[in-house]
Amino acid sequence: MEMKSKKAWLHVLLAVCLVLIITACSGGGGGGAAEPSEPSGTVEPSGQAETPAVEEPKTLEPIEYTFGASDSKAQWGGPINQVMEEKTGVSLKYENIVGDQFQKWDLWLASGDYPDIVRLDAEYVSKYRDAGAIIPLNDLIDRHGPNIKAKWGDNLDMLRHPDGNIYSLYSVNLAEEAPADSAAQFVVQYAVLEEAGFPQIKTLDQLYALIKDYAAKHPEIDGNPTIGFSAAADSWTMKIFFNNASVYANGLPDHGNFVIDENNQVKWNFTSDNAVQYYKFLNTLYNEKLLDKESFTLTDQALQAKMAQGRVLAAYAPSWFVSGPQATLRAAGNLDRQYAHLPIYMNENVVDRSNAMTAANGGTAEWVITEQAKNPERIIQFIDFLFSDEGQILTQWGIEGVHYDVVNGKRQQRQDWIDKKTADPDLQYKEGMQAEATGGPTSWFGVGHGALLGDGDLATPVTPESVRKNYDEKTLEVLDAYGIQTWADLLPPVTKVKGYLWQLQPPSDDEFKRMDQQLEDLFRKAIPSIVMSKDAADFDAQVASFRDEAAKIGLDKYEAAFNKIWNDFINK
Repeated sequence: MEMKSKKAWLHVLLAVCLVLIITACSGGGGGGAAEPSEPSGTVEPSGQAETPAVEEPKTLEPIEYTFGASDSKAQWGGPINQVMEEKTGVSLKYENIVGDQFQKWDLWLASGDYPDIVRLDAEYVSKYRDAGAIIPLNDLIDRHGPNIKAKWGDNLDMLRHPDGNIYSLYSVNLAEEAPADSAAQFVVQYAVLEEAGFPQIKTLDQLYALIKDYAAKHPEIDGNPTIGFSAAADSWTMKIFFNNASVYANGLPDHGNFVIDENNQVKWNFTSDNAVQYYKFLNTLYNEKLLDKESFTLTDQALQAKMAQGRVLAAYAPSWFVSGPQATLRAAGNLDRQYAHLPIYMNENVVDRSNAMTAANGGTAEWVITEQAKNPERIIQFIDFLFSDEGQILTQWGIEGVHYDVVNGKRQQRQDWIDKKTADPDLQYKEGMQAEATGGPTSWFGVGHGALLGDGDLATPVTPESVRKNYDEKTLEVLDAYGIQTWADLLPPVTKVKGYLWQLQPPSDDEFKRMDQQLEDLFRKAIPSIVMSKDAADFDAQVASFRDEAAKIGLDKYEAAFNKIWNDFINK
């Protein structure tokens, strides 16, 4: 019996060893088929009540993915990135796009050689999808994305293409009100407003008079010629400065290149009466030598550099565009050359409906996984961690004791962190908190300022109090002069809308692609000629020619295609 017992135990021991050897072999090596354990995180429905965390793995094999980033400042290696890597095993190697992002996207697609992950807009997501360059994410999300599914909730279908597949991911908005750091999109220098006695500037005519007077008195700023108003046409941002500006000046919601009337009829904005009125404003500035003569050759980065020099008096510049120049001006001590965010309209009769909010803001910042990426499940696990409460706190608040403290059970930003990021315009990039856009007000798939996480605390540090705390003394002085606490106080009440047209997938047939490209080529050629018209007669002739050429391309049919897409969306 004793011998049999010893033999039995020996057999058991050998079996256990064999199992351990097989397990070790299957778990090692980058080419193994076994999938890694799920990264740590929490699953909570719609950013509220939290369910038990997924079991945290003891080890995760390191893996690096290339990332095609349009943000030239995006970088990996900061302390927040290091925590991401510890939690998921994933690191990113950015391929930062310098110059026109669309040209780079086209080049990648044509060559078939693209990064593992790319940030695209809705139109290019469709192009890459049709070319077989990106993979559907449905099954990966089902198997590895519990936090993605929980945060998106019933809105997950917004991500689906007509074929039923999900090809991209971006931020979902779980907030119930507009962010406390929202701001109007026309900007005017503090110095200009202060010299005029902080006047109420409500219309473009008033803005014109203001900058004309100041430029006449101050032809130079710090030895450089004063620029009354500027824009950037030599990049994708041409649509921002010559299209979105006219939409905003007319108090309309941002539907990209389109305006939608009260009957839900879609019209291409570039040839609309609203847009033509704005071109006329720019034409007046041009003929008065107040419009930057380089506006049609500037890239977006070149315009930001000019604004950071403190010599551009005013512009149409949303917060995401002007934040960099603002930070540079603060760091240089040029506080009076910072910009006030003012709602300025075509005329005093405009009813402002531009402060709209949707459940998600994809369309311009959607992350896709290309067909070249190895182990795509690791990318989804990485993104799923970012959607978890743990990931949200890390990316939006930072590291406890470094970026924030917990006081009476609530997270609070540390004052030393606030001071440092105010002084250094690139510090949030260096720390890993700011990176490539994900379609929300923050990086890394933030779920919205004012949204709550499962612990009942805020998802981000942005509140009216925290926003005001971040202001420098000159900004507080200007706000006090206008009797407001934050720039958001100047905005109209928020309006919730189902979505924006630019978030929806455009048609992909060859005829549509032809019309789309020809119309884009046309407005890029026509708008400079319109704005630089020598007189009223020339202006009218240029506008008429622009409209005629658009009609010949097939504008009616083009608008009808988007009209169907929009009405199908709002009626489903």
